[in-house]
Amino acid sequence: MTEINKIDINTIMARPIRIEYAGAWYHITCRGNERRVIFGDDDDRKSLLEMLEQGLELYRIEVHAYVLMENHFHLILRTCEANLQKFMQRFNTSYTMYFNRKYKRSGHLYQGRYKALLVDADNYLLELSRYVHLNPVRIKEHADKSMEEIVDVLRQYEWSSYQGYIDKTKEQPFMSYGMILDVISAGSDQSANSLYERFVMEAIGKDKGLSTEEAVCGQAILGTRGFIEKIYQERLSNRKQDKKEQSGLQDMQRMPESIEEIVRLTAREYKIPEAELCVRRSSHIEARSVLIELSRRYMCRKMSLSAIGRVLGGITVSAISQNKKRFIEKQRKNEGLQRRIQKLIGTIEGDNFSF
Repeated sequence: MTEINKIDINTIMARPIRIEYAGAWYHITCRGNERRVIFGDDDDRKSLLEMLEQGLELYRIEVHAYVLMENHFHLILRTCEANLQKFMQRFNTSYTMYFNRKYKRSGHLYQGRYKALLVDADNYLLELSRYVHLNPVRIKEHADKSMEEIVDVLRQYEWSSYQGYIDKTKEQPFMSYGMILDVISAGSDQSANSLYERFVMEAIGKDKGLSTEEAVCGQAILGTRGFIEKIYQERLSNRKQDKKEQSGLQDMQRMPESIEEIVRLTAREYKIPEAELCVRRSSHIEARSVLIELSRRYMCRKMSLSAIGRVLGGITVSAISQNKKRFIEKQRKNEGLQRRIQKLIGTIEGDNFSF
């Protein structure tokens, strides 16, 4: 691998920033290495929950929602202290050692580091909990089932905090239910449990729920633009990052004023008219892909992905996300594209940022 490959891959695939403080909320995701299963049987699931409970007590952490799937799990956590990394290191190491010992294997169980999004709980907690709880019915094997069958699967799914949210008799002692139930029942005389179940049911079959791509910035924060700006100013503006986190911080720190500036820069680099670059089905495929990726990366704090898509010719959030995946793969294989994107990023993030 050439030096330019190393630079570009670190720039495009920077390690997500870890933001820790007392009272912070997180959406945690851990996936099996190469998408392999991380639970061989129900005893494994019970063991992981036991280790989770132990860690919660030791590190003073609250879990507000969880779901265990075959090859991954989700957690919604709130930390009373600034200690998420210590907790996750102990938790994941303990389960990996258990799993490897039981199945006589060695090596990594999970796919890289855990993913941790700092969450704007005031605006996203309720929708995020629904997103987590709907995981068991958003898999291929349930795609052709009726609404009634899907509802039944969700209610019967044992390895999730959902049952405790809709039925008080199934609450688990290590879970914290109050915050989410208080939010859903605010100003209502109806049962918080029934209101929450209705809220979750509303999303089934309607493709309704949390679109995390809309609000995620720098692979680190799920929140409104105001929340992201506040976190940057209070937690990140004077913080020293390790080298692998630096470009993730730059995603939040250095941005052009508008997409139009990115359009002008990209058009100039590829020597094509700006108008042709902004057409949805532009013939300038590579330049168009570069424009979409740079716009996603640098404008996430100022605009939602839906708004970015509208400016770029009416493309969807899904199309922007798919472009990101394809773009990463293309730049791995194409040194010419690597040089171009490095040049553009250098211009955007350099001291002489001008158009």
